[in-house]
Amino acid sequence: MEQPVKQQVGHASSPVDQETRRQILTKAADLFLAKGYKGVSMKEIAEAVEVTSAALYYHFPKGKEDLFTRMIQTVFVDEGVAGIDQALAATQDVRERLTLLTAALLSLPLDERLSMLLRDAREHLKDPEHQQVILSLLDRIRQQVTGLFQAAHDAGVIRSDLPVNVLVGLYMGMLREAKSLPGTHPAASLVSVLFDGIAEREQRPLP
Repeated sequence: MEQPVKQQVGHASSPVDQETRRQILTKAADLFLAKGYKGVSMKEIAEAVEVTSAALYYHFPKGKEDLFTRMIQTVFVDEGVAGIDQALAATQDVRERLTLLTAALLSLPLDERLSMLLRDAREHLKDPEHQQVILSLLDRIRQQVTGLFQAAHDAGVIRSDLPVNVLVGLYMGMLREAKSLPGTHPAASLVSVLFDGIAEREQRPLP
């Protein structure tokens, strides 16, 4: 059986080089989510992407901590949160915006895997700047959710007798379970439950 040809380094600005870097970050995200920060080695990442160790360190010369931080920044902050910003800019309707926000957040692994990974990583990251990247991911997501709920509260669209922070907490809890909702549109289902409640839409007569 032929062995896969491992890619060597290219020029930093070349499309091939940029694609290799993107593949490294994507595969690293999968590995870190599955095994935790401590459970993944640079060698394992190189083998998963089928690049040489030299190529991996060419892209991330400072090692595993640098690779991990750039993965969080690129895959989750820059791409994930930027996608949320774009989704929210598409409409001003509160319910539609919340549905778009929910769909965007569901594209991120906002379940216990990511929470555990971030806690695990914070114990091992030594550079304060790297630790700040971890905190900024969670802060930016919560800021976007809070901002949307606050705007809806101020506009009188949602109940004014419930504090915004309580509603945000309820929403974030629902979000963690939303991928288990039946149907092909979990974001719409979550927002429907949030806005319309869990009672049957047509009340059946009592026996």
